[in-house]
Amino acid sequence: MSRVCLSILRFCLSAWLGIATFFVMLVIDLRQSNLFSPETKFDHPQVLFPLYYKFEFSLLIPALLCGVVLLWHSGIGRGRRIAILQLIIVAVGLAMWDYTNVYPRLLELMAARGVMPVEFHSLHRMSRWLNEALVVACGVATILALIPERTVSKNPPPPTGA
Repeated sequence: MSRVCLSILRFCLSAWLGIATFFVMLVIDLRQSNLFSPETKFDHPQVLFPLYYKFEFSLLIPALLCGVVLLWHSGIGRGRRIAILQLIIVAVGLAMWDYTNVYPRLLELMAARGVMPVEFHSLHRMSRWLNEALVVACGVATILALIPERTVSKNPPPPTGA
């Protein structure tokens, strides 16, 4: 079971990094494109961000659950197992904080239209920092999870000696 969870964890973290990278590239292109009206560019968080958060949680929650199961996997060192789980906990915590505390307030401020207040820019900057930290935590957890397992031999080598 723990090897299956390791595979799921590796997939979820790798997929999340790919999706986050794709999303950032998509939003930057959308914001800089002449193909979209200023209103469309302004409204993109209401359209794209709910999908972003759905993908985020649909991949990070299974990774978290698999990280817990991974605590009993003997093919990975104890320190590495704990580090992977801690990094995933940090990532999920940052994602929850951003989604529950920052994103709703940003939407409220954007609903007013017009010139954005200083609070909007501060919250937007905070959201970027939270997401950057989340991506770094997932990146490090992914690297740690992708390190090959140590092989556990069922038949110990014969004793050497004279």
